[in-house]
Amino acid sequence: MATYEPLDFDVSHWFNSGPLSPEDLRGKVVLIEFFQMLCPGCVNHGIPQAQRVHRMVKGDQVAVIGIHSVFEHHEVMTPEALEVFLSEFGVSFPVAVDRPGAGVLPATMRRWRLEGTPTTMLVDRQGRVRQTWLGQIDDLALGIWLGTLLAED
Repeated sequence: MATYEPLDFDVSHWFNSGPLSPEDLRGKVVLIEFFQMLCPGCVNHGIPQAQRVHRMVKGDQVAVIGIHSVFEHHEVMTPEALEVFLSEFGVSFPVAVDRPGAGVLPATMRRWRLEGTPTTMLVDRQGRVRQTWLGQIDDLALGIWLGTLLAED
C-alpha cells in the first residue's frame, strides 16, 4: 500500500502555472499525465488526450497536470527544451518537471512506483489515487472514469 501523499509533487519547475500544492487541488478530480518529450506514445496520444480533457472540463471540478518525468536522454530533455515543446504543441495545462531521482527513475515517478510513460493517473476529490494506466487509455474509458469520480461526493 502506498504511504506517500498522492498530490505531493517532487518537482523543480512549473510551466503554464505557478507551483501547485495538495491544498490547491483539494476537492477536485485530478488527471495527472506523466510523459517525456521523446516518447511517441506521449506525443501522439497521452499529451493530446490530457489537453482535450483540460479544454473540455475547465472549472473547479477537474484539474489536469502534466509531469515531465525524464528517465532517459537527459541531455536533450532540459526545462528549456520542454518550454519550447509545450509552446509548439499548444499544451496549456500546468506542467511540472520531475526532479532527478537516486536511480534511473525521477523522484515523483519512483515514489509513486510508476514504470514508464505515458502514464495517466486519476485522483479523486479526497486525494486518493483511483486508477493508473501505463500506455494508451481509450477516450471513452477515461470519460467514464472521470464521470464516475465527478459523481461521487
